[in-house]
Amino acid sequence: MQSTVSVKNLRVALVGNPNAGKTTVFNALCGARQRTGNYAGVTVEKKLGNLRGHEHVEIIDLPGTYSLKPKSADEEITERVLAGNAGTERTPDLAICVLDASNLKRSLYLCLQLKETGVPIVGALTMSDIASRRGLTLDIKKLSQALEFPVYPVTMADGEQIAALTNAIAATPTAAKSNNAKNQTIEERYAAIDKILRSALKKESRKNSLTQKIDALLTHRVLGLVFFTAIIGAMFYSIYAGARPIMDGIDAGIKTLAMSARSALAAYPVTASLISDGIIAGVGSVFVFLPQIAILFFFISVLEETGYLARAAFLMDKLLAWTGLNGRAFIPLLSSFACAVPGILSARVMPSDRARMATILIAPLMSCSARLPVYVLFIGAFIEPRYGALWAAATLFGMHLVGIAVALPLAWLLNRKVLKTGTSPFILELPEYRKPHWPNVWRRVYDAAQNFLRRVGGIIFALSIVIWALAYFPHSPQTAATELQQFKLETGIDSNQSLSPDRLRAAYLRESFLGRFGRAVEPAFAPLGFDWKISVAVLSAFPAREVFISTLGIIFSVSDAKDDPAALGKKLLQEKKSTGEAMYSTLLAISVMIFFALCAQCMSTLATIRRELNSTKWAVIVFVTLTSLAYVASLIVYQVGSRIS
Repeated sequence: MQSTVSVKNLRVALVGNPNAGKTTVFNALCGARQRTGNYAGVTVEKKLGNLRGHEHVEIIDLPGTYSLKPKSADEEITERVLAGNAGTERTPDLAICVLDASNLKRSLYLCLQLKETGVPIVGALTMSDIASRRGLTLDIKKLSQALEFPVYPVTMADGEQIAALTNAIAATPTAAKSNNAKNQTIEERYAAIDKILRSALKKESRKNSLTQKIDALLTHRVLGLVFFTAIIGAMFYSIYAGARPIMDGIDAGIKTLAMSARSALAAYPVTASLISDGIIAGVGSVFVFLPQIAILFFFISVLEETGYLARAAFLMDKLLAWTGLNGRAFIPLLSSFACAVPGILSARVMPSDRARMATILIAPLMSCSARLPVYVLFIGAFIEPRYGALWAAATLFGMHLVGIAVALPLAWLLNRKVLKTGTSPFILELPEYRKPHWPNVWRRVYDAAQNFLRRVGGIIFALSIVIWALAYFPHSPQTAATELQQFKLETGIDSNQSLSPDRLRAAYLRESFLGRFGRAVEPAFAPLGFDWKISVAVLSAFPAREVFISTLGIIFSVSDAKDDPAALGKKLLQEKKSTGEAMYSTLLAISVMIFFALCAQCMSTLATIRRELNSTKWAVIVFVTLTSLAYVASLIVYQVGSRIS
């Protein structure tokens, strides 16, 4: 006997294949009434929303899957939720099965498995326009009769169609899960699918479609890589160049706010410094990442919506195969070039936990945009003036290749010797090319920004305050008196002239806990060519790499060093040893850049690794291994270079 579910608390599961339009349906049904979280005991994210106009109906967007025989962490969650085995997750009262009209046979396999769970079903038919272009005509009435549940057409989230589906969901009687569902063999399922297709689907013969003509170029073994390079190059140029004005605007706003706070709290110097240099600067270091995150996910979402991202993964599969990874790893690694955090999060697409782990562990080696200011500073100061713009551009490109050159052999080692992932087949269906559905694009950009702030913002914020405290205290008056005396000896001016604010800040930093620690560890970094000033900047950059530039700016008394790297570069060139020789050289610049290219000097990345792998041990291993690699590589470069020169 079946018991009716109360309409006051209805849980509806959205189920479908990847690239079948499930996200479009979810966004159209729920709009802004969405929230995210994690499934109990795992790091897989779940997305929930309330049905428009029916707040008592909660929709859970389950990860896309081709089958209820899971091959990845995401697919396993889908199977467990539908089976009622997902811990505290409530078994759905109703399922919306998304059916791709352009590839109905594939969708029907999952649909028949879903029927076997006994959960009541409503169908949502997507991609009807693409099916029509392929010469496919579908009789929805016969399809509904064959499946024994209603199917509603939904193409590009048409308003009337969504309204009809919404009303159907709200009005469909739901019942407790049936125990009489018959499980079929694979052969029986395909026989049933063929019977459904014969009755409901007609196909006209057509010449090569536009998609096939485009793919002849974009998936060509040679031309495809040329187009891929051009597309990815344009994307990264937009991330770097397009985000800069917005980042500068955010940075200017943060600086104005900090100056206002400093002026308003001038009578309370410690509080003023905490608010302006700690809290406000900490918030700024979080928000300044947002433009690049937004632009990156905008491009990825557009490429995914149009269908190109699947082609890129197909092209990269052959290049990654020798490492033990397949084409699925391309998307996480691509994302990591802007920021390792979204790259690590997107590794959930990997087909197995071990392959996912291997991808996550090498993602920090992709040269993220946070390293770019360091490259620009040292290349602009030591490479371009001496060797010209061509060598400067080659050096910048080379710095991005350093991480890849280390990551791929490391992936081979992890997959073949440590994790022993084995060979996983790369099965990928290339979807039809289509226009982006812009609400999906903007929703993904918004979700990416929100998730970034929620996941890593607090960590960067807190550690920025810690760094401020270490760089501020003990702030002894004796430091100012000693620095003033030194200034008089240097200039020969014996008057009551006060020190400049920049020089005084540099003196306080040198005598701070952070400065003292930097000088204490200087012997450890000396073989790399680092003095205590570079060492302090490296240590202060642990929460976020951008702090390296601002710390050097304070040490060398350069205001707004981040906005004027040329001024800081001149200071670096002018720095002298006690013997009168230049303190820093081109070799030192290369050593520093190599160190930054390889080290795991980003707390937000390590925290994300810990969360995704649910393991503090692996986060520590990543930090120790990559930082050790960075140290050894810089050591070799500097020591060998010193002997050659």
